[in-house]
Amino acid sequence: MVGFELLVCVLAVPALLLPFLSRWPKVSRLVALASVALAAAVHALGLPHSLSGELGADTFTWAVLAVAMLDALAALTGFADPLREHEEEVPLLSLALFSLLGVVGLAYAGTLPMFLASWVLFSAASYAVVALAKDKFSAAGATKYGLMSVASSSLLLLALAALAAATGGLRLAAVGAAAPALAVVAAALSLAAMGFKIGVFPFHAWLPDVYGVSDPLPVSLVSALSKSAAVIAVYKVAQVAAPALGVEWLALFGLAAVLTMTYGNVTALLQRGFQGLLAYSSIAHAGYILVGLSAMSLQGQARPLALYGLLMQLIAYSFAKTGLFLLARMLRPAGASPPRLDDLRGLSGADAVSSAAALVLVLSLMGIPPLAGFWGKLYLFLSVVQQAPWLTAAALLNTGIGAAYYARLVKSMYFESGSPAVQPYRSTRAALVACSAVTVAAGLLPFLLPPRAWP
Repeated sequence: MVGFELLVCVLAVPALLLPFLSRWPKVSRLVALASVALAAAVHALGLPHSLSGELGADTFTWAVLAVAMLDALAALTGFADPLREHEEEVPLLSLALFSLLGVVGLAYAGTLPMFLASWVLFSAASYAVVALAKDKFSAAGATKYGLMSVASSSLLLLALAALAAATGGLRLAAVGAAAPALAVVAAALSLAAMGFKIGVFPFHAWLPDVYGVSDPLPVSLVSALSKSAAVIAVYKVAQVAAPALGVEWLALFGLAAVLTMTYGNVTALLQRGFQGLLAYSSIAHAGYILVGLSAMSLQGQARPLALYGLLMQLIAYSFAKTGLFLLARMLRPAGASPPRLDDLRGLSGADAVSSAAALVLVLSLMGIPPLAGFWGKLYLFLSVVQQAPWLTAAALLNTGIGAAYYARLVKSMYFESGSPAVQPYRSTRAALVACSAVTVAAGLLPFLLPPRAWP
């Protein structure tokens, strides 16, 4: 498959060569940005392929990978100015490319070995990205993140082993029909693996220590790519396991969704730190994603609606969290403690552009129409409203709780006085504006490509 081979070359070769450019950090930044931009162009020119072979990306995984690439491009753009203060600038850029390469491998994986290898590559690279920030806050977070990455990879290995044991074969597409009895094991283990990676309750304990206190610069990339990687991974497992489970799949993922949404939103409501609030809201958004994944076993229009909602929710979450964590970096000099909500007071007066862009992202996370977050929640909730009205009711209740703490961010930025110390990072501000522009543009997608036109 020429497209996949080009993607690997475009990302892997610069990632391997960047350490040799450590004497020229500006050149390194340009090479990393050009690599991701070229990869996005190659991906855009390619077409979705069947998942029946050893390599292939269907329409959904192709679209999720496109979101991941654009988000990585925005994050690396925002890195440019703050990275000048970073001791390990070039290794961080190299590892960022390897992280994205892991997501590419997951999207195209058609065999169990490639699936697992891609997951391990992404997990190892994303852990190292966080660990490179050598301040005391990031060190503790990176240690926990590393342990959880090992746990998540081990559980995914067990899930794939359960699938492979059924047939003795290695192709994902051939497993489900031949071994429905092992689908329950694979579903439970894949949920646990995903849970460790993106903070699904009760596998979430590490996430606040990483997202909430570590250097927000690498977190701005890792938080978004982790969601994309986990969604692709569980989606591919769902392709072979969900049809064999039916209502059991819905119950398993639906219960996890309710627990995760509720815990994340209620805990975020109690936070006084800006990064801490973003961390716990990330747990809540993992719950919303689980709502869509729970519909993978349903028939009729439920599944297309869920896939459409998942894509819109990923767009809303990825660009919002990348932008808001970049804003946190603008409020947090290198090595300083995490910013608090009080540090946002008066931001609209100190930096009108950044506050306006952040406002768009916060409103999208709240689910305000017609931004991307509104459409994501709408289609996710519609996908399960007939078969699981209890899940829709819980999701709507949690959306209301989430709106309360997001409103606190708006209040601090626009309705409270203060003098926030905003770092003059032009590249970071540009990336923040780009994230908000994508969020607004994505809100038009349902009008241009409605769910009924979704393949």
